[in-house]
Amino acid sequence: MNDAEIAKMGDDARQVLNNPAFQQAMAQMHELAHKAFKQTDLRDAEGLKIARQFASVTDDFETILKRMIEGGKFAQANLDKHRDESAMKKAARKVFR
Repeated sequence: MNDAEIAKMGDDARQVLNNPAFQQAMAQMHELAHKAFKQTDLRDAEGLKIARQFASVTDDFETILKRMIEGGKFAQANLDKHRDESAMKKAARKVFR
């Protein structure tokens, strides 16, 4: 994947994380994971393990999107660094972005 594709992917991930419907869905997923853990009997080792995995997968999914955003920012900075444009254009692009 080239820098332009990574930058686009990062921007897409940012839009997803900022989407109110996605935020609500993730809040519900975290709540479900917490409820599943609380409802599992302490003597149920397998149930606790599954509840922990559910919480972990939910957290990992969100973390992946956040890493995509950061990777996109880095790729965009790399693209911007290698642009052939005047200092005035660079300053204007940064201000109006």
